[in-house]
Amino acid sequence: MGLLDTLQSVKDEGFDAKNDKVNQSSRLESGNYPVRLKSAQAGQSKAGRDQIAIALEVVSGENKDRQELIFVSFDDELPPFVLEKNGRILLKLAAMVGVEFTKKDLEDEYSASEALAKGVGKQFKMELSVVPNKKNPDFPYRNYDFEPLEDNTDDLEDEDLPF
Repeated sequence: MGLLDTLQSVKDEGFDAKNDKVNQSSRLESGNYPVRLKSAQAGQSKAGRDQIAIALEVVSGENKDRQELIFVSFDDELPPFVLEKNGRILLKLAAMVGVEFTKKDLEDEYSASEALAKGVGKQFKMELSVVPNKKNPDFPYRNYDFEPLEDNTDDLEDEDLPF
């Protein structure tokens, strides 16, 4: 996309250069999205915690090619409810992409991310719920659930097939 196309796209999305901020959120809104696991990589957060950065990419619909980034950490300093939520997210994602963790895979975030990355390219449905954060309104809570994509191939008739 060139300069003119990019600026037209930004304008079409409703950006008002006189009144809007440059750093508007381009994150996905609440909804259900067909996604694929694009990557799973371990690294460190700005706070120095080991974490897994999981990139999901929307595969169809009006939000096609947009990404959702999920960061999970298992640092001992995090509250138990955060650790538990991160654990559920990691296990659910692994189930969606057909990865079964071994004990060795779960030694740390680095080995877990390598194991999860074996599912790159697998598709599933993401349910995203964005809710207000009273303490920090600029950073709403992003809640996730995942389930397999529905298989509609049983509904196809022979005459619907392209071959």
